[in-house]
Amino acid sequence: MECCSFFNYGLIVVIVLYFAKKFKERARKAAVKQALNERQFKVCVIGAGFSGIGTGHVLNDMGIEYEIFEKSSDIGGTWHDNIYPGVGCDVQSHLYSFSQFLNPTWSESFSEGPEILEYIQKLGDPIRSKITFNTAVVQAVWKENLCKWAVTLSSGRVLQADVIITGTGLLHKPSTPKFTGADLFQGTSFHTNQWRKDITLSGKKVGIIGTGASAVQAVPRIADMGVESLTVFQRTATWCAPRFNYRIWGAVKFLFKYIPGLQLLYRWYLFWTYEVRFFIMFIMPSKDIPIVGWLHEKVQTYVHKLMRKHVRKVVKDPVLAEKLTPSYPMGCKRVTPSDSYLQSFNKENVHLVTDKIKEFTNKGIETIDGKSHDLDVIIYATGFDLLGSVNAFEVSGVDSKNLEDDHSDVPRAYYGVTHHLCPNYFMLGGPGIVLGHNSVIFIGECQMTYLRAGIEELLLRKAKSVCLKESAMDLYQEWSRNKKKNKVFDDMKFCTSWYRNSRGVNWTFWPTNLISFWWHTSTFDSENYIFA
Repeated sequence: MECCSFFNYGLIVVIVLYFAKKFKERARKAAVKQALNERQFKVCVIGAGFSGIGTGHVLNDMGIEYEIFEKSSDIGGTWHDNIYPGVGCDVQSHLYSFSQFLNPTWSESFSEGPEILEYIQKLGDPIRSKITFNTAVVQAVWKENLCKWAVTLSSGRVLQADVIITGTGLLHKPSTPKFTGADLFQGTSFHTNQWRKDITLSGKKVGIIGTGASAVQAVPRIADMGVESLTVFQRTATWCAPRFNYRIWGAVKFLFKYIPGLQLLYRWYLFWTYEVRFFIMFIMPSKDIPIVGWLHEKVQTYVHKLMRKHVRKVVKDPVLAEKLTPSYPMGCKRVTPSDSYLQSFNKENVHLVTDKIKEFTNKGIETIDGKSHDLDVIIYATGFDLLGSVNAFEVSGVDSKNLEDDHSDVPRAYYGVTHHLCPNYFMLGGPGIVLGHNSVIFIGECQMTYLRAGIEELLLRKAKSVCLKESAMDLYQEWSRNKKKNKVFDDMKFCTSWYRNSRGVNWTFWPTNLISFWWHTSTFDSENYIFA
């Protein structure tokens, strides 16, 4: 009886706390709407990918007037721009989606680009009227006397906005290496991000430069396009774990659709499964904790042993398998899962070249061993220009200070959202939030929660501006640097990667687990901001 009474009292407390929280949220929402009725308030959103569309729904719920500006011709962001064969996501679709907008009808566990694009476009349709397409933001200038942003568009139009929210991301400006003689090549060359649909690869000699995520996805598809040959130029081998992709049964879709909470429960299962990888892959075993450190080292050693065994099993040629096996630990570079990339090298028309590229010739590529590789088409799978992406347009903030100048080669943002030079300026997918183990959509949702609370606080205080304190930025950067210590992605002795700049500084990565990120962004820390 006493146990039952204790359970009943506990249940009552939980119910009371739940409704108290809901009542508080409703009261705050009403107060925000009242504040909006007392002033003109407009938000400029930049980008109509996942971040921009998600933000649009948040602003709709808040009752705030806004416009979204998208440089491309339609909704989708990276999923609209990247159309190369095999394009997809290496996070399962039930997790790579918004928690408030679950999709029970994903066709595969790892859906390909077109299906992801269909999801985000369907989500964006209700706010399509708020989006101006084929229009890029070229400049944003903070007007201190007005406490507003002057935003200049590629069309020449200049508008004023109380708040700017950027959703341009870190991976949208392609990086194309400048090889000697590239202009001499008489064939066709292009970046995977700028895929040429007008080019037929069938019967052609194709070369692809790079072995990152884009190459891992594209190589198997190109190999099946009837090409005469496909030559992969590899600078560094990639850890290519099996993806274990599968088609989702109709019965499962039915259950997800009609049983409340089931899909959300599955989503949380996936989240924790991915989150465990952070501890397995990224944290280097510590000898300071004898038993835990020893066990951690054993687990990491076992995982690497399994991966090496996997490569030897699926690649028939032992010499080729050795070349396709990385010499660095998992997590130092991005892990690129696939069920078909390694297997592609078993085909007679698929070749691997590990010698460095010396130069381009009129007929193809010459490597440092003196061998010439005749090619009709060269495809750059060479990733993105991170600095160019983060500095997508000119930003002039407090005291006319240029944000790009402050960034230099180490861009920074407070939880990837705010910057001390930019009042009323919120970033989604800003510097320091790249992940190598879980869904970036989770990060985005946390950031949206944070910026929503920040805008609400601005309105409720009847302030005109909110700006991060420089001291808060400095303390955050110090905390981030300390958290990156003893992480494999921050140690230059293992490998080089796009995570770091030319000086070896990793400014891209979120340094710890995602529960920590959720905790830090679940409330708006007003004490670290200046309201004016």
